[in-house]
Amino acid sequence: MSEELRTALRELGERMPAARLASDPWLVGRRQRRRAARRTGVVAMVAVLVGVLGVSAVLRGSGAGTMPAAAGEGVPERISLPWMWQATVEQDPPGPASVLFGGGGLGLRGSDFVDHEGKIAVVGRGGDYRMLLYGGAESSAGDDVQLSPDGRYVADGTLGPHWLTVTDLTDGSRRGFSGPTEGSSGTPVAWSRDGAALLVLDAGYEPTRYDARGWWRDASRLTLLELTTGATRILLDDLGDRQSLRTASIAAFSPDGSRIAATAGDRLSLLDRDGGALWSRDLGPRRKLAGNGAFTADGSRIAVVDLDGCLSGCDDAALAARSWTVTWLDAATGQDVAGPTLAPVRGQALRALGWRHGTDLVAVRYEADPGNGMREGDYWNDTGYWESGRVQLIALRPDGTTEVLLDPPDEVWSLDVARDLLEAGSFGAPATEPRPFPARPLILLVAVPLALPVVIVVGVLLLWRRHRRWLRMIRSTPPMTDPPWPT
Repeated sequence: MSEELRTALRELGERMPAARLASDPWLVGRRQRRRAARRTGVVAMVAVLVGVLGVSAVLRGSGAGTMPAAAGEGVPERISLPWMWQATVEQDPPGPASVLFGGGGLGLRGSDFVDHEGKIAVVGRGGDYRMLLYGGAESSAGDDVQLSPDGRYVADGTLGPHWLTVTDLTDGSRRGFSGPTEGSSGTPVAWSRDGAALLVLDAGYEPTRYDARGWWRDASRLTLLELTTGATRILLDDLGDRQSLRTASIAAFSPDGSRIAATAGDRLSLLDRDGGALWSRDLGPRRKLAGNGAFTADGSRIAVVDLDGCLSGCDDAALAARSWTVTWLDAATGQDVAGPTLAPVRGQALRALGWRHGTDLVAVRYEADPGNGMREGDYWNDTGYWESGRVQLIALRPDGTTEVLLDPPDEVWSLDVARDLLEAGSFGAPATEPRPFPARPLILLVAVPLALPVVIVVGVLLLWRRHRRWLRMIRSTPPMTDPPWPT
């Protein structure tokens, strides 16, 4: 390099401003690496979310992640199975419900090891799906879990240490009640029409006994619970073995709540609220109280169902071939009386819920569970969780026709409907699909295994991209033969 060039470069360098370096270049480098790591993490989280939602859409169809359509005040025209991780009532209360349902499949039954054996889906009147979870035993909507007439409360005898629990669907709170005997267990039977009282099956108040085959049995009795005070009153002292009861036919309130039709064995009695019998008669083994909605709207008659078909030792085909015909008793005397001629219903069981517009009997029809028959001498409950197949909500009209009001998926084996909507005839409201969020932490069991490959692939791609940038930078830097400053 000539002396003139060195002099020119030195003068040019003296005129340039001095470079401003950080006080700690190593710290600056660490911060840059942290920023790169944060960017990588954000990209990975986005990839996880996209992966989860993408898989959800594949598993459940195009409804995944979409907002529900506006729902009217009524029983929806269609219900769908909830997500396995569907949020609970406590997490995000849905408000008053139109429908409760239970059954099988991941959305309606789980394992207590990672989830809950008992699951009941709640469909709010705004279309939200939420869950009631019961560990240790499967549960049936309309049986051991019952919706109040106004849809605001759910009564159950399976949740927690209390004799009976009532959950408020508007805020997720729970209220526990004590039974007439310490240590006994309660199961809801029927709500009064005003929602102020519950008929409860009380069991376990005597030591458990076992029959010759080793089957355990508990004595049972019918109890009245006043919800405002928590007071209980025993109405009927011996209903028989708890495990052998046909729960759909235990008892029903009259519309004004002053009288109670109750079954003990084959005997049907009309009681007042103190337990006094107004009349009693033997129905025989083939006639049953129609359900907790058996009283007609005016309280003048009581619906009973007559069985035509197999009574005991039935296989699944014989159970499916059963036919049930509604007949009538005079509520004042208990004697047979004329009434509307309703169409016979074919199926394993029929359970009356109430009256649409005071004229049409709304009921749940239970189909037989394929391959699940009744062995001679075994305990059997026509509407129990283990005995039932799929269900339908139907209306029996006085002109002899039958209308299907709700036809759920095959995995739905139990159903309950809010009485106020039923009586108003509010059926066929717009249906909504369950949304995957908000979710219970159970979603991680699905999300993590599905998202892990996505995270690995994204991480490898980011590292490969950084490595290529570094190689390009190295290759593009020319070799320095002379220092850029004067020597």
